[in-house]
Order: sequence, then C-alpha cells, then structure tokens
Amino acid sequence: MSKTKLLIISYYWPPSGGSGVQRWLNFSNNLVKKGWEITIFTAKNANYPIIDNGLNSIVDKSIKVFRIPIFEPTHFFKKNNSDHINSSSSIKKFILWIRANIFFPDSRMFWIKKVTKKASNYIKQNDINCLITTAPPFSTHIIGLKIKRNTNIKWISDFRDPWSDFFQFKLLPMTSNQRIKHSSFENKCLSFSDAVITTSPSLTKRYLVINSNSHTITNGFNSFKKNIETEKFLIMYSGVMKSIQNPKNLWKVLKEICIEDQDFSNDLMVRFIGDFHNEISENDDIKLIESKVKFERYIEKSKLDIEMSKANVLVLASVNLNDVNNIIPGKLFYYFSFKRPIIAFSNLNSDVSYIISKSKTGKVFDFMNHVDLKNHILELYSDYRSKTNNFIPSGLASYSYKNLSENIDALLKKTIN
Repeated sequence: MSKTKLLIISYYWPPSGGSGVQRWLNFSNNLVKKGWEITIFTAKNANYPIIDNGLNSIVDKSIKVFRIPIFEPTHFFKKNNSDHINSSSSIKKFILWIRANIFFPDSRMFWIKKVTKKASNYIKQNDINCLITTAPPFSTHIIGLKIKRNTNIKWISDFRDPWSDFFQFKLLPMTSNQRIKHSSFENKCLSFSDAVITTSPSLTKRYLVINSNSHTITNGFNSFKKNIETEKFLIMYSGVMKSIQNPKNLWKVLKEICIEDQDFSNDLMVRFIGDFHNEISENDDIKLIESKVKFERYIEKSKLDIEMSKANVLVLASVNLNDVNNIIPGKLFYYFSFKRPIIAFSNLNSDVSYIISKSKTGKVFDFMNHVDLKNHILELYSDYRSKTNNFIPSGLASYSYKNLSENIDALLKKTIN
C-alpha cells in the first residue's frame, strides 16, 4: 500500500534556528512515524536571523527537502540587525515605509512565482495528497492560494501568527490601502483553504467566521528535561526580545529587592540568551545590578536545553500592546519541558494568560504591575531558600509534539478523505 503524500511549504527549516522552525520540524518527524511521506519546499540561502546547524541532524532521513532559491531585498537593510520598528532616524523610517508598502505581503514576495510553479508541477507529477503552508512569512500562504487554484489539491493553511492583525503590522507606517489588501488576501486564503490551523484559541475563534473548518493546534515541546541545580537563584529567558516586549518592572523589582535584601542580592543571577534590543540591555535599573545580569548570544538548541535546565524561574514576555491577545510565544511550550515556574508579562485576558492559568505553570502580570510582581518573586525566592517545591503543573503532556501530532494526523486524514 502506497503512503499518503504530504507537501509542506515552510520558509523556516534547518539550518534556521529559533522558535519558528520548531513547529513543522517536529510535526514532520512525528508524522513520518505515522506513515506519511513528507516533502519540504523551503528557501535556499535564506536570510535567517538565527542559524542552528545542529538542527540538521534531527531531521528524519526519510523527509525529502527541496531548497528553492530566494531573493530577499531586506538582506541589504539588516546587515546590523536592530529593532527598526521603534527607530526614529529618517533613514530607518524610510526603510520601514518601503518594508510596509512596497513589499507585499512581505519581503519574500519574490519567492512566490518560482515556488508556485515548482510546487504545482511537483504535486501533479508525484500525486501529492495534501499541501500545507505555514506562515509567517505570509508569502507562503499566497503560494498556497495560487497552488490551490492551479491544482485543486487539498490545502491546509497553518497560521503561527495572525495575518492582518499581526502586531508588527500595527507598528508599521502602512497605508490604509495596504492594510485593506492584507485583510483581503487573508480572507481569500482562509476561504480557499480546506482546513485552517492556528496556534491560539482567540485567533481560531476569529477565523471560524470565515472558515468553519478552523482548528487550534498549539506549538509544543519534545520531551521533559532533567533540571540541573546550581548555587544561584537563576532567572532565565531564551529567544528574541524586542523593545515592545521589555518587562521594565521586572528590572525595577529585581533592583529594589537587591537593595533591600542582601541574601537575595548574593543569590540572584539573571541570564537572557538570545537577541535583545539595546533598550533592554541599557536599562537604567539593570545598570545598577549589572554584575547579576548577563545578556548572551543565541546558542544552538542542544546546548540551550542544558543551560535552560539550570533555571529556577523562567521569564516570558509577550508584546506590550493593549489589543494583542492572540499571540502565544512558542517558547511558552518550550518552557513547559523544564517544569519550572514561569513569570509571564502579557495582557491578563490573553491566550497566554489562559494557558498558564489552566496548566498552573506560573503567574501572568501586565506590564504595569509592580507590587504583585515583587511579592511573587519574593515568594519564589523563599521557596528556593527553603528548598520547598510549590510548583505543581497540570496537563503538560498534552502539549508534547508527539501528542499534538495525533491532532495533525487526524486533521490530515479528515481533509483528504
């Protein structure tokens, strides 16, 4: 009996590092074990912000990977990769305007025609049963739309983030016509998709209005990690942090407690591993406790797992915008694998807040909260000093990629039958 064939179009694929690549790398590895024959179309010589060559070794050897050359004009704008969105210089404002209004739907637009042609031919010649496109970048969904029209293949669009409601779009100098265009193409892709997947319940609820076959399948983690005890009260974060995510009150609270409690000051260590906007590393409160705070560059995931296993507390920061509730950082589920308490900064009515509350994995604070945050950190420190374990999470296994892949497998079978 021949295997059911699946084509996945994903801009992010090893050696891309970071959280964006983890979702379909892990789903693909698990689906292969369930009998799916998987082909990946990804970008050749892509301008990935993070490179992790170690991820190449965990791709299942049966997965076919085709790399399609891509031209990315933003490569010329990002040689010194910084957080342009909140920049004030005239040149950077001009670059932002170009990014927002010239490249549609994003700077990978020049990939669309080439991938559409190659993928359409591949589908016809190899009897592919189902196509999955995953975004951002949203160019991949336009590719999916064009392939759907060319071949009428069963198509599942996977939204790791909302499209027209993408928080970065809110910060860009985008014209009203361009915003309407994004919304129009988002609706077209949703309407033509045979099924839609999102990573957050709120986004699924919104998309159900357009496509009744919309489902939430969150990001996940691979396996639980063994904790490594250290001699410090270690607070850690991993990944990218933009200025709009800066948890300023965390720095203020840590500084205050260090001044007020010598034992806390002696025990505290803060490690942030990844890519951070200068506004964060140059924060005035951090400067006053700089001997206790380390900003470290990204390291490959196999090494990151070891370092994060040393944490006593994990920090999560969503974006500090009042109306953004439907984005769940992938690192939340990565954090679940360490079974350590999470301090999260987010809107209190967000999907992040709901999942953390339901799983009993930590506490969520809005970006303005100071008193409750301070008291909570003192409680966590007291548990650390007394070697008391008050952290009893619930239902974390349901977020493993192995279990989530059961949902993907079921949706795929339902879609093609």
